[in-house]
Amino acid sequence: MTTKAVNPETQRAKLERKERAILEAARGVFVEHGFDGARMSEIARRASIGEGTIYSYYESKAELMLTVLQQFWDGLTLEAEAVMASSQVDGFFERLQALAEYHLGTVIANADFINLTFALRRNNSEVSVSRDHLRHYVAVFDQLFRRGQDRGEIRQDAVLWQARDVFYGTLEYSARSIEMTMDTDRTERLQGPVVDEMISLFHSHYAVAHDTIETDRVTLDSLSSKLDQLSEQFDALARRLPQ
Repeated sequence: MTTKAVNPETQRAKLERKERAILEAARGVFVEHGFDGARMSEIARRASIGEGTIYSYYESKAELMLTVLQQFWDGLTLEAEAVMASSQVDGFFERLQALAEYHLGTVIANADFINLTFALRRNNSEVSVSRDHLRHYVAVFDQLFRRGQDRGEIRQDAVLWQARDVFYGTLEYSARSIEMTMDTDRTERLQGPVVDEMISLFHSHYAVAHDTIETDRVTLDSLSSKLDQLSEQFDALARRLPQ
């Protein structure tokens, strides 16, 4: 009598599951102890694996830290893109609000890890996240802003990098202020008003004024009328000319 073998977890799935456990444990240890204070033995303990197993995935603590950083920022980029793709509205300012809400909430929820990211960059650490990963994330805003200009919602003379700095700089400072009021006796600062003020700021400074749009429309109508008149005059002149 033969016993039908139960299909075990595939080798690939097993490896991927262990790697996810390592990365999750590593992030927690790095946040708590910093890169220098983190120990691979502690990461292994939290991931419920032997320390030697980590080195079959990553040659060094630096390589592991880099992977954690890259995974985090790539994940943020994918989530931000998904927010834009799932938005039920098409206008620039409505989409900007969705992106602002996502970014503010993300910075607050991941404040410790984001602080570690930029501390490593400030110290010129060998394990700082590459500029490409950060560029990919902020490119979500860049694409939205350029689209707003192409659609005539944003002033053509608006400078992209300045708008980007205002957007991310303001939200990140506000995130720190909000975080500082959590679990304290001070009145907690809410996220909603921060986003509303950000949108109001962008609208007042970057939006194409309605009267400008109306003036452009009137100008185009006037030019069209004059072209029609010229066309009629040319037709009349052509009829007078000898054949």
